[in-house]
Order: sequence, then C-alpha cells, then structure tokens
Amino acid sequence: MAAITCERRTYTDKSYGHIHSYAQLVLPVKGILSVTVNTAVFDDNCQNVIFIPPESYHSFHSHTNNQFLVLDIPPMYLPQSTRPVPECQLLDERWKAVRTLLAQEVKDTPVANSRLTDLFRYILRLLEQESCPASIRYIHDQYYRDITLQQLADIEHYQLSYYCEWFQKHFRVSPMEYIRRLRLENARRLLEDSEHTILQIAQQVGYRQQSTLTRLFQDYAGVTPAAYRNKNRIKAKYNQ
Repeated sequence: MAAITCERRTYTDKSYGHIHSYAQLVLPVKGILSVTVNTAVFDDNCQNVIFIPPESYHSFHSHTNNQFLVLDIPPMYLPQSTRPVPECQLLDERWKAVRTLLAQEVKDTPVANSRLTDLFRYILRLLEQESCPASIRYIHDQYYRDITLQQLADIEHYQLSYYCEWFQKHFRVSPMEYIRRLRLENARRLLEDSEHTILQIAQQVGYRQQSTLTRLFQDYAGVTPAAYRNKNRIKAKYNQ
C-alpha cells in the first residue's frame, strides 16, 4: 500500500481479529461498533473516533445496522518520532467536519487521491493534540518490567484509588489486566516471529518462569505457547 485510502465499511456481529502493517482511522457514520485494539477495548463506539496503529492486533463487531468511514494509512505517513498507540477521541465538531469532508470524497468505492492526503495532515494534528495518557505510554514502553499501580498513579498525578477508577472507565479493564494482556500479545508475536525458546519469551515479556507464561497464555489464547507456535508454523507452511 503506497497511498492513503478511504472507504465506507459495515461490520457484522461476528468478531474477526487480524493484524496488518498499516494504520487505520475509524469514524462513525451510523450505528454502534465495538473495537478491540491489542489490550484496549472501546465498546459502544458511536460517538468516538478510533486510531489503530500499524502492526496492532484488532477486531470489530456490531449488533446494529452500521456504517463507518475507514482510512487505511501506510506507515510512511505517520511521524517516526513517537510510538503510536491506540487512541480514542470524542467525535466533536472538529471530527464531524473531517467526517463531512471524507463523506464528500467517498461514495460507493474506495478513494485515494491528493485531497485525501492533504486532509490527513490535518487529521494527524488532531490526533497529536490529544495525546495518549502518559501512564499508557509508560506501560507500552516498560511493560516487561515490574510496574506498580502507585508508579502509574504518580505519573498521572492522581491518587491511587482515583487512578484505578479513571483507568477502568477509559480502558474497560484494570491497569494490571491491561499490562497482562500487553505482555501476552507481545508473547504471541514472538511465538510467531522469533526462534526464541518459550522461557526466553517469558522473560522478555516480564515473567521469570516459563510456567507463568504457559498458564496465562493458555487462559488468553486457549492453547499453550508451544501448541500455538506449532499451529502457527503448520499454517505458515501450508500457505507457502
């Protein structure tokens, strides 16, 4: 993919998880959409704009009649100075104006043109204006270390109890659950893409013992790390 494209999409009640090398921006036109991006869960998304970074495992599903404008964004259009993370912004007047402009460009078929590229420069400024919370960036950078709730609360300058409530409200999971899912998601990628032993992978994502990763990964993926790796290798060999 060499150009930014935009099209109208609809989603069913069947959730299909996938990953790709480009970013996406999802703007609601009508209906309600539930979105999961790595460890972040954005439910009942009818008044929010969702940014999905490149190489992020994500899924969509909807139980209503729906339509969304979706931009597919090659990595070359994203700033290299920051590490992109999933982001959710309120569909305010600025984003509604963007939606109107996109709707004028996109009818029944995907669109890729210079006007779309110019508009994305403005979209990028909107994304940067409301950056991801500092504690989330810290988690994504340091997830493999021992992180305490107090550390995270201090980063946001919140009382511990308020931080936990704030986090649960915004991300629909507790901070510790968010970290656990992030570790397991990175373990999944290492199982697919590396030749490291399962013990080495466990230690790289923050677990001292292989047995800890095995137990948590089985709860997360339904299979052990070894079984997941073998299944993925068989699938890759079959697709060659």
